[in-house]
Amino acid sequence: MPSDLPHSPPRGVWPRVIGQRRVKETLLSARRSGRLPHAYLFYGGEGVGKDAAALELARVLRCERGGEEACGECSSCVRMATMQHPDVHLIIPLPRGSGEKDDDEPMAKLTEGDVRVVQQQLRLKGADPYHRIQIPRANVIKINSIREIRRESSMSTSDQRTRVFIISGADAMNDAASNTLLKTLEEPPGDTMFILTTSHREALLPTILSRCQNVRFDPLTEEEIRAALIGRGRLDEARASLLARLAGGSYTRALELGESDLMGQRAEVVDFIRKALGGKTLELIELIERMAETKDRDVHVRFLTLMLLWFRDALVLRHGAEVINIDQIAELRSFVSRFPGADLVRVLEDVEKAISLVDRYAYIKLVLAQLAVRLRRALLKPQTAARDTSTR
Repeated sequence: MPSDLPHSPPRGVWPRVIGQRRVKETLLSARRSGRLPHAYLFYGGEGVGKDAAALELARVLRCERGGEEACGECSSCVRMATMQHPDVHLIIPLPRGSGEKDDDEPMAKLTEGDVRVVQQQLRLKGADPYHRIQIPRANVIKINSIREIRRESSMSTSDQRTRVFIISGADAMNDAASNTLLKTLEEPPGDTMFILTTSHREALLPTILSRCQNVRFDPLTEEEIRAALIGRGRLDEARASLLARLAGGSYTRALELGESDLMGQRAEVVDFIRKALGGKTLELIELIERMAETKDRDVHVRFLTLMLLWFRDALVLRHGAEVINIDQIAELRSFVSRFPGADLVRVLEDVEKAISLVDRYAYIKLVLAQLAVRLRRALLKPQTAARDTSTR
């Protein structure tokens, strides 16, 4: 679609949302025509701006000046900046309190410490819509939170503007919460909008999907991520370019990589592969033991994601395409030359499976040990078969 269409948003529209010009135009067009649905589902990869767009749409709908841009100055926008707006609710996974029942208010049985953490995380989200909320023991969107939506949505707002409920990571709802939400979506109040965001659309009930207008979010381009890292994070161009290449279309992942020991983890990926393929069992066990010392699941996911990108580079290099880890091109060329018949597609599947296991809180030592075995099978067996054939 040409970028100079009459209604195409200029590049400065909704600057808090990185990229996603197609999505912005979809939302703005619906608002201009007065055809905003009562429920949206924003879906796409992690860290591409689904929550950011949901929050920005809520800001615009609640802004007292009524334009296509939130002014950032009215009382509504000021409250949104700290996520303290009475008519904009962000529903997230919460821990379960001692003795909590499904009819209790979502935070009624939480400790004071838990409540402080939740409030702090919401404030951080208000300040930076790309902030990834982290609350200990919070893995599920509780039925309490969805029942609270039903109670709140039955009440009218004081100013006749739209009340907005944003369910972030909607796939974290259990069956009871999902079915409760479905009842609300079937009979939505007229002055209420629901925005569900998810990176796992397939995990939601088909009946929920059918009652929402689905909006797909694309991976961000390297240039969009690089520019955001320079402009927002004040990173130098060289580091921003490296992070943008490694981020896989996710601004959040770029931020997390920037906060980590990126160079050290990338070197550790190559070390793990060498030890796994070189049959250095004792050294591999020592490496796995050392990596397992940290209990931070995000560190393990990041390590495996970097490994996935490394093997992806090996696959595309085999076909003459451009690699992401350009500064590791020598190691990649050596690898491709040494293992010309390696089943790299299977390797990528194995690493992706390891990431999914870590996401489900599997035992990291077992995950890494099994991955090492699978790498040897996928990478070494083709070479052995080729040698056996050549000696016949």
